[in-house]
Amino acid sequence: MKKFYIILIALFVASGAKSQSCLPEGITFETQAQIDNFQINYPGCTEIEGDVVISGDNINNLNGLIVMTSIGGDLLISENPALNNLMGLNNVTSIGGGLDIAVNLALTSLTGLNNVTSIGGDLSIDINPFLTSLMGLEGLTSIGGDLSIGINPSLTSLTGLEGLTSIGDYFNIYRNNALTSLTGLNNLTSIGDYFQIYDNDALTSLTGLEGLNSIDGLVIDDNNALTNLTALEGLTSFGDYFNISDNAALISLTGLEGLTSIGDYFNISDNAALISLTGLENLASIGDYLAIYNNDALTSLTGLEGLTSIGGPLGISSNNALTSLTGLEGLNSIGDYLAIYNNDALTSLTELEGLNSIGGHLFINDNAALTSLMGLDNIDEGSIANLSIYSNTLLTTCAVLSICDYLATPNGAVEIHDNATGCNSQEEVDSACIYLLTDEINLSPSFAIYPNPSATTITISMSTTPNKNTFMTIYNIDGQQLLSHQIAEQQAVVDVSGLPQGVYFVRVADESAVQVGKFVKQ
Repeated sequence: MKKFYIILIALFVASGAKSQSCLPEGITFETQAQIDNFQINYPGCTEIEGDVVISGDNINNLNGLIVMTSIGGDLLISENPALNNLMGLNNVTSIGGGLDIAVNLALTSLTGLNNVTSIGGDLSIDINPFLTSLMGLEGLTSIGGDLSIGINPSLTSLTGLEGLTSIGDYFNIYRNNALTSLTGLNNLTSIGDYFQIYDNDALTSLTGLEGLNSIDGLVIDDNNALTNLTALEGLTSFGDYFNISDNAALISLTGLEGLTSIGDYFNISDNAALISLTGLENLASIGDYLAIYNNDALTSLTGLEGLTSIGGPLGISSNNALTSLTGLEGLNSIGDYLAIYNNDALTSLTELEGLNSIGGHLFINDNAALTSLMGLDNIDEGSIANLSIYSNTLLTTCAVLSICDYLATPNGAVEIHDNATGCNSQEEVDSACIYLLTDEINLSPSFAIYPNPSATTITISMSTTPNKNTFMTIYNIDGQQLLSHQIAEQQAVVDVSGLPQGVYFVRVADESAVQVGKFVKQ
């Protein structure tokens, strides 16, 4: 049979037959006989204008289609249980629509598609259980629509896609349980929409994506052997979202060092081995929300030092090993609510001292080790819409400037309960706030305190020589007065060695002004 088709091709070429457009309505092949008789039934037909469907129980070769050079519509090759390769399509160079290769239970190779250079629509390669590589697609340089590669349990690599440089729409790689890397995508530079990599249980690295520099959204989900994101160094921004979740072996975000902005949301969740956010040092802005939750090994947010603004809410929850918010020191604005809850080991919020505005509800709930709200001091109370502080069993200090100012004239609901004494009700917090004298405070004092932190003494350095009515008073976070004396010199040294470790207010007042600063006693 093979010899017969070689002779037939030779006769076709020798006869000087020219390419001929045909079959605008397309054609469906359901039997081997229909394929074998194609050149007899449609003499001279080489450029099919419509769709081509190849789907039949007894189809075992495509040799009868060797004269085809182009397909104007879609090419569907599906549910052919006896077909093991695509030889016979060797002369097809372009497909105007999409190419769908699906549920071919004997297919081991894509050999036969070697001359296809472009696909106008989507390319789907799904549910081909014995397909081990994508060899045969070496000539393909662009896909106008989507690319889907999924549920091919024998596929070990993407070798064969080395010529591919762009994908017009989205790209899905999913449930290929033998796939260990993305080698084969080395020349891919752009994806027009989102890129999803999920449920690939053997995928240990993203090697192959080194050239990728333009993408809209990225999902990396449920790849249980993936340990890092090395190979994504070329990505600098996402126009849309970025989701990293359920990757059980992922320990760091190394590979994202080039990332500076995310246009929509950023979700980091359910990565049980993730110990650090290292790799995100250059990320400066997120257009919508940042969610960090259920990362059981994460101890700090180190890696987010460059982040200054979040357009939507910030949620930090159920990270059971998280002890501090180190990494958020540069954050100054949040466009929506701030929610910090169910972080059992979190002891402090001091790293949020640079935060000056949020756009909604402030939630601080169910943080079993949290003792103080110091760090939230500088939030503009007018940016807080509602306030919820509850079920933080060790939380005693809620009287910080932002909270006190909000409670003085709340513009929304207030819920404060089931915390420790001192912060167990709105009345307790109101009482502690009295000591802060919030309506007298100058938030930009004209004096400096150094060293800060200090273990023994602090120096209060005044910008001008104080007059005889200038007094200095030190309060603890509960508003209790601890030290007080007159300041007579421009540089006043104060012994604080007897104070317990913690955060303290320094109030400097004369007959014309009251100013407050603070320092940390080590």
